[in-house]
Parts: sequence; C-alpha cells; structure tokens
Amino acid sequence: MEATGVYWIALPELLEQAGFCVCLVNPKEVKQVKGRKTDVADACWMQKMFSAGLVRQSYIPAGRLKELRMLMREREDIISMGSSYVNKMQKALELMNIKLTEVISQITGVSGIRMIEAILRGERDGKVLLSLCHKSIKDKKADEVLMALEGNYNESWLFLLEQNLRLWKIHEQQILIVDQRMEVLLSFLEQGSSFVAPVHKEKPVRHHKPMIKDLNQKLLNIYGVDAGCLPGVTNYSMLKLLGETGTDLSRFPTEKHYVSWCGLSPDHNQSGSRSRKAKMKNSSRVGQIFREIAQSLLNSKHIAIGTFIRRIRARKGPAIAIKAGARKIAIAFYNLLTKGTAYLEQGAAKYEQQLKQREQQYLLKLATKHNLKLVEI
Repeated sequence: MEATGVYWIALPELLEQAGFCVCLVNPKEVKQVKGRKTDVADACWMQKMFSAGLVRQSYIPAGRLKELRMLMREREDIISMGSSYVNKMQKALELMNIKLTEVISQITGVSGIRMIEAILRGERDGKVLLSLCHKSIKDKKADEVLMALEGNYNESWLFLLEQNLRLWKIHEQQILIVDQRMEVLLSFLEQGSSFVAPVHKEKPVRHHKPMIKDLNQKLLNIYGVDAGCLPGVTNYSMLKLLGETGTDLSRFPTEKHYVSWCGLSPDHNQSGSRSRKAKMKNSSRVGQIFREIAQSLLNSKHIAIGTFIRRIRARKGPAIAIKAGARKIAIAFYNLLTKGTAYLEQGAAKYEQQLKQREQQYLLKLATKHNLKLVEI
C-alpha cells in the first residue's frame, strides 16, 4: 500500500496484528500512467510493480522505537512552535527600541529571561537589570547591555512581550513532559542490553538539551557502541537518530544504500556524453540530522571533516559542502553500527598535509607531462 498523509497509519497496524506482512511504499515511486488515475487502477498497478520487484519498501520502525520516533518528532514540533513566540518576543523588544538581541546570544537564556521578567515586573533601571546577568556578560558587555536597555517601555508592547513569554514557557513545560515520557521509554529499550563503558568524553548540547537522566549511558547501552567518537555527534543527535532508524541498519546492504536513503548521495543527470547539473533532492529527516551535525563542524579548527567542508565550500558553495560533509559522517555512523569500525580522528593538520602532498604529486605529474621541472623556492 502507498503512504498517503496519515491515513495509512491505522490500517498497517491492524494488518500486522493479523499476521500480514505489509509493504509500505512512497507514492512518488508508484505513479500511474497519466489519465488512468483511479483507486482500482492504482491498486492493480502497485500489484504489478510489486510482483516485478520494482517498488522499495519504506522503513517503519517497530514496537517501542516507533513510539520513540513519534515522541522525538512531537518534541521537534513543539520546539518549532515555541520558536515563533521567541520571534514575537524579539519583535516586542525591537518595537520598544530595546536591543537585547544584539548584545546577548539568545534572549531565552538564563540572563535574558531574568531581565525580561524584571522588566515585566516594572524594573527600568539598567544597572539593576545588568546585575541579573551572568558574570561573563557583566565582565565583557556591561556597557553594551546598558545602552541596549535604553528604550521606550510602552505598555502595549510590554503586554505583547508578557503574553508571548507565557506561551513560550508553556511550550517549554510541554517539552519537559515529552522528555519524561522518553526517559521511561528508553529504560524499556535499555532492558536486556549489556553495560557499555564510555570511551569518549560527552559532548555538550548547546540548544534544546533533553532533560533525561543518564541519557549518555542509556544510549551507550542501547547502541552497544560509543557513537560519541564521531565528530559533532552529541547525545541529542544520537537520540534523534535512534528514533528515526533504530540500531539495526542491516536492511541497508552497503553504506551507499544508506546514504542514498538519507538523501545525501551525489545526484546523476547524464544524457549522452553530457553530464548536467542535477537539482538537489530533499534529504530525509535522517539526512537533515547529519546536515545539522556537519553544519556544527563548519568552523571547527582541529577536525578533519571541518577542513574538508570548508575546502568544498570554497569551490561549490555551502549547500553542497554541508551535504558532502554530512555524507562522510553518515558513512562513519553506518560503519560503526554495522561493522563496529570506530572513527579515528586524524586532525585538521594531518588532513591539510595529505592534501598538500596530493597537490604536489599532481603538479609533479603535470610537469613531467610537459617536460618541465619543479623547483622549490
């Protein structure tokens, strides 16, 4: 059957409970010939394609992993909805000419929320508001914060600010409730797993950190390996990947099948002897997770993949560079889970040295071809 919106979800569950093996397919891959679009014709066409082995079964996690995926996607939706209220809070501050967004990294941090709540209580003294900030802000940005707080405290905009602050806090509470539900679910998934000692230091999660007790150890036990060895991969990334694909990647025969399913493989658009530029296809949710990981490595100074991404960015732009970096991380993740091959970080310096050696070999080959000689300066 084809996946149509959310209407397909109930029927496969009932069929699976009855003992049927359901093959769910992407509607884009089973399109009928133009002018023959009826439900009966679609059913016959899918049956013919399935008999000929021309359809690919969509990956749907089973059991508790399916529930975990639902919770993770719900969490992402709540974060997205909450961000709209953050934008409205920023708008209210700008309307009052309060430039907090230009001097602190995020107004929903500890310092930002303290100042906003004090403003809503009626505090207008900049020095008092500054005293509520973190020590690093008071030491480095005291003058900038005082200037940013000089605004027109209009009652209408203050009301708008208060309303959106309350709504944002409601969404934050909903995220905590989802985290509690996921903590219980992870405890069930962890049952029967052997203890895995952490090998690498836990990476910090800077935004939207899940409030789950012993999350790192739970994920280590469920995965059976320490995925924290991969560059840029945090507990949050591992949790999202667990919800989308689980720990069993055996349904993907090779790493190329996996990165293609993620939407991170190179596109081909060849006609005759001409190879044209292909339109970048949208990546799946898993591909988007790997893209976010690659994005976090863009400015890293000591990681080889970060240097690789910057090199590709200089030639082909940021979008292609991040996709190429995400593909490397996805391959390393696949090899870690299927073969147990741990990722070994060679460092940016060694990568640049290898790149320099390849360039020298190319120049030497080119010079030999034209009967020239390279001379070191």
